[in-house]
Amino acid sequence: MSDIFKTLCQDVTNERRFGICDDKPHQRAYIKIEHDLSWIAVIKNNGRQIVTFTAIDNCIEFNKGNGKKESRCEGVLTYAETIIFIDAKERKGDAKTWAKDADKQLRSTIALIESKVNLDAFTEKKAAITNRLQKGSREKHTVRMKQFLEQTGYVLRVDNRIIID
Repeated sequence: MSDIFKTLCQDVTNERRFGICDDKPHQRAYIKIEHDLSWIAVIKNNGRQIVTFTAIDNCIEFNKGNGKKESRCEGVLTYAETIIFIDAKERKGDAKTWAKDADKQLRSTIALIESKVNLDAFTEKKAAITNRLQKGSREKHTVRMKQFLEQTGYVLRVDNRIIID
């Protein structure tokens, strides 16, 4: 794995259930085992895979040509031959708006990472949009998920949980 995935930006676990938290302004997202309201994404890992979460936002810098920060998703989960890019939102209201914003951030981050790192070792490429304030069903996002796969090659899921299989 490229050194773009910095060890100081990583957490590793094999817990059956854990959360991703992003509750500290201007700091990176992280894994938390104890369940509380700070979880912005719930990860179910029934097979107890060894999972690495690498924070991207507020940890790995990408700048635009004008020096401003590039929009990034929270981070990626990696295990076995799988990579999952995660963007988490905490918004009520119209799912089209927050999902559209997350979709854009995921696409941007995937393109940036792929321009710097060869991800061919990952045979399962996925992306996830989570929103703990919306328990919305996947059916609302079927068109978005289909287009995302066709345009990026990544399987997109919109759910408040991420299942490690």
